[in-house]
Amino acid sequence: MPVKSKFQQIENLGINLENIKTREGIIGYILRSPKSASIDLSDPTKIVDYALLSATALDEGKDLSDTLEIGEVNNIVLEGTDVKILSLRIGDSRLSVFMKKNVDHERICKDLYAT
Repeated sequence: MPVKSKFQQIENLGINLENIKTREGIIGYILRSPKSASIDLSDPTKIVDYALLSATALDEGKDLSDTLEIGEVNNIVLEGTDVKILSLRIGDSRLSVFMKKNVDHERICKDLYAT
């Protein structure tokens, strides 16, 4: 099976994110690469809050995995009372998808890794 180019992977990820954001219960996402960021949230007044949560989730997950020596963290799910966040690394990019608590985050994760 041919290996996808980095450009092709990013393009596929963008297409998958466009499809995911239209699903019921999806609040939005933040995609950060080493050189840029893409933010698509239903409530733009919460960009700073979601950006802070996104960065903290992945950083703390890495710190915990290092401390507990459990290996590399592929993805993290944090659940609140009404909302949850799926944060993961795809290549050099860091992605957080924000959703209502009843959304199937495992399905979202599978769709994202299908890139």
